Amino acid sequence: ISVFMSLLSTLGTYYSLAKGRVIRVYNKIKSFAVKSTKGIPMTFGNGEDAWRACILSSKESVGNSKYVRYTFGLPNKSNILPLSLGQKLSLCCLDDDENVAKGGFYLASPRSALGSFSIVVPRGAREDVEFAIGTENSNFVRVLENDLKIGDEVALLPGDQTLQYRGEFMPVTDILYIGSGAGIVPIVDQVKSVIPSGISSVKSVSIMWVNEDANDFQVAFRELKNEYYKYHKLRTISCYVNNVKDKFTDYHKYDEIREIITDFSPGKMVVVSGPAIFSKNAVSYLLQRGYPEECVCVLPS
Repeated sequence: ISVFMSLLSTLGTYYSLAKGRVIRVYNKIKSFAVKSTKGIPMTFGNGEDAWRACILSSKESVGNSKYVRYTFGLPNKSNILPLSLGQKLSLCCLDDDENVAKGGFYLASPRSALGSFSIVVPRGAREDVEFAIGTENSNFVRVLENDLKIGDEVALLPGDQTLQYRGEFMPVTDILYIGSGAGIVPIVDQVKSVIPSGISSVKSVSIMWVNEDANDFQVAFRELKNEYYKYHKLRTISCYVNNVKDKFTDYHKYDEIREIITDFSPGKMVVVSGPAIFSKNAVSYLLQRGYPEECVCVLPS
């Protein structure tokens, strides 16, 4: 509780490959499966016939942050998206000039949600959004914001599986999540999947979350707070307001970061998620601290 109260106080002022084939982490950390549901998984074809349609149903600002939640309706109210942990959803549409815009996003709604799904993306100057989520995704977000209207159709398709673990140390017992910006979205889904008792081999989870604007913690603060109070496995949630382009050793609260990012031990895994430069700096710091590269998973923005 004291750690969490520290979080509240902070909010007030704020990737050598391992030998052998790559094995997806949800097959390595036992039982990361989605709980059974009465929903009907959407089916997707092959090639050009693979895409299916959904409808943009709402646009909503996320508190006072620079993020927007876009919600889409599936063809049937009983449909669910057949996505695994760490898998993106590909979205595609046309802008007002009939140009194709496409992006890949992590769900900001439960993967088992019936009839709809949401994504959370930043808004702002073009260069800022590109920095946060990449050029292709930024272009898709531009079309979402400026060209698409409620009721317009968007094509969807299960995207890339990004959560991969190449480490040799099994089972995974401790996970450190390091996130920034929209990178917190897949982290929330993963945390919810590993911390319930009896679900996985994970015994301890910690989160280091960095934003340049304190308001941006509103994207997932409430959800993480609820998980913190429900499960003892979620040990720490540490929030920092800092320039996300900085090297970790240049953070104004570096002494605290050294305590959060403890020395590597077998069974520990780190998941990094955020803007490309942030992720690069995080991985560089982890390697300096002695973390094996194969035990660090970087989720693309």
